[in-house]
Amino acid sequence: MRHRGYLSARERAARSRLVKLLSQRPLLRGGLVTMARSCGKQGCKCARGEKHVSLYLSARVEGKRKMIYVPRSMEEVVRAWVET
Repeated sequence: MRHRGYLSARERAARSRLVKLLSQRPLLRGGLVTMARSCGKQGCKCARGEKHVSLYLSARVEGKRKMIYVPRSMEEVVRAWVET
């Protein structure tokens, strides 16, 4: 990689703004999806139709869509990252 001095003034300014944004708040590129599913246990509430609701992050990785489970304890943080 070349030294930043080889960049034009416009590129250096854009890079500076980007670094400033990234240092202020974490961010995620993707969307949040709420999914309802059945676990398959016979005595569970989902067997009666009350499905388990959970949050997933939908993102593209190497051109393929990936669904990443978001634990309940991380929901607020991940929502903030996606909004950023």
